[in-house]
Formats: sequence, C-alpha cells, structure tokens
Amino acid sequence: MNLRDLYERLVFYLSVPKCTACNDKLDFGIEALCPKCYADFKEICTRDCSVCGKVLSRCTCSNEYLEKHRVKVVIKAFRYIPREENLSANSLIYSLKRDGRRDVLKCCTDLLTDSITAAFPDLDNNSSFIFTNVPRRRAAIVANGLDHAEELSRSLSAAFSVDYKSVAKSKTKKAQRMVDRAQRKKNVLFVPRSRVDLKGKTVIIVDDVITTGASVAAMADLCYVLGAKRVVAACLAIAYKDKYTPPIPTFY
Repeated sequence: MNLRDLYERLVFYLSVPKCTACNDKLDFGIEALCPKCYADFKEICTRDCSVCGKVLSRCTCSNEYLEKHRVKVVIKAFRYIPREENLSANSLIYSLKRDGRRDVLKCCTDLLTDSITAAFPDLDNNSSFIFTNVPRRRAAIVANGLDHAEELSRSLSAAFSVDYKSVAKSKTKKAQRMVDRAQRKKNVLFVPRSRVDLKGKTVIIVDDVITTGASVAAMADLCYVLGAKRVVAACLAIAYKDKYTPPIPTFY
C-alpha cells in the first residue's frame, strides 16, 4: 500500500461516511450510496423520458418553456420525483446541496459526465464549449457553506478539460421551492459578473434539478446577451408533471 492509498483510507475512516439514503455506514471504496440503496437508484435510472421514450441519461429533450428561451438541448441523468425524500436519487441531490462530500460530488459528476458524453462525444478539450452554472442565492450559500451547482460545474469542466466561467450572481430573494410554479419566473433575478465574454461559445449551464425551468431560462437569456452561440442545460434530474408509469413488459 503506497502513501496515497494510506492517506485516502485514513481520510475515509476519520470522516465516517454514511449512505445518503439510509444512513448506514459505508465500506471503504463505496461512494455515496450503500449497495442496497444503489440498486434502488439504478432502477430509478432506467426510467424514461415522457416525450421521446429514451432512458433519461440518453435523452436531450427540452420543454416548451425552455425552447422559447433557445435552450433546445437538456441533458439529464434521472427523473426527479418531488416529496419522496427517501428515494436514493433524491438523497444524492439533497446531500450535494448541503454536505460538501467529495464522494457525493464525484458520484454526481460521473453521472452527468456519462450523459453529457452521450450527447457530445467530442467535448473533451473542445475550446468552443464553456461550463457555467445556475448561481445559488447568497443566503443559501451562507447557510450551507457551498454553491453546489458551481462545484458540480467546475468538477465537470475538469473532467472534460473545458473552461469554466462564473457568469452571474444571484439576487433572488426567495428560494424557488418557497414560491408556486406561476411565481418562479418572476422570482428569479441574476446579474452578470463584470467582463464576461461568451462570444461564439456553446455554454453548458449546470444545475441540480430542473422543475419549471425558470432558473435555467433566466441564465440562458443572460448568456445569449453576453454573446453565446448556443446554450445547453445539464442537470442531474428533471421533474415531469406526469406520474411515472413503468413500461409493460412484452413477452414473446
């Protein structure tokens, strides 16, 4: 065992990581979810798009609202089911938002890396792309100690060797979850950071969950004003209005 392996084991056991879903202690080498909860999560990842029927990690469908804001490609990893907090998929998102765990960040990065690679197989070292993120409200950063979407976006930019830029900061007063769907569009307020030039670039906006799309749409409008050629959204999960119904198996 070399010194790096020894160091990683020491850090692991000192931090006493637990499964984000069931809170059981994790064995060394296991990230974020225990084997049982990971199996549940993999089932969630088989759920399909309501529009094209593809598995979500291979779907790039947008929605009517985002298309009006010229976001025609939305990359995602799995379906988000609100108010079911015991779902292993949801627990990953909640942990990413508040815990600052490296294993959770890596797990989420790997999930989106897979989905993004399927959509853009030539993305590695591609200078025509830039990663950015939906900025978190200052109050939420202070309360949780991090901007999870920025951390995820930076991690993805490193994975693809593509530049990251912090394009905007949030002046939004209320959390989106605290207002109804009709008010979310009015609630979002982002302002550009100084001297940001996106001329001719394809900008990938990273967020954790897309529900109405209001935050991503506001960021997309800002990116286009700053010269972006195209805007793509990339989120861990997307919420659909319809209730998910597993496909009926066909027997031959």
